[in-house]
Amino acid sequence: MKKIILLFTFTLFLINLSAQAEESTFERRGHGTFFEIGGAGFSPTINYESRFAAKNRGLGIRVGIGFGSLKDVRKISIPIQITYLLGKKNSKHHIEIGAGLSYFDKRDVDDFRLNDEVIRFEGTTYGTFSLMYHRHPPLGGFLWKIGYTPFFGNFNEGRTFLPFFGMAFGYAF
Repeated sequence: MKKIILLFTFTLFLINLSAQAEESTFERRGHGTFFEIGGAGFSPTINYESRFAAKNRGLGIRVGIGFGSLKDVRKISIPIQITYLLGKKNSKHHIEIGAGLSYFDKRDVDDFRLNDEVIRFEGTTYGTFSLMYHRHPPLGGFLWKIGYTPFFGNFNEGRTFLPFFGMAFGYAF
């Protein structure tokens, strides 16, 4: 009987050792909120991003809203992009490649009267692209990104391309 108990204890000990040797492969879906200056929203924006798969890299979407004003003009921007994060499993360092649309609404401050019905609406949509370094911790924490974010569309004087840069910081969860 002592030999059976000893053999059973020894077997449990070996099973326990092999279980500890396995590497943890836990991954979860990458979500994040961030404040972006420049970038796809042109003006400062607050954004939410999420990956489609249950991992912190791969294909995802980001949506934001931004407000700004210059002299007598108020701006509202709504950037939407499909993004892809390239990176190793369980790494916080990624390259972001994205494409999408940004909607801009410009309103003159003097013409934005609600009671007198003189609301002027000028909406325009531009194509956006992003190529950025994106630090996104796999288990949550401080995230940031910086990179190249050009615009495509009909600009003033026949211009169709506008080179631009952006940076963002926020929280991954």
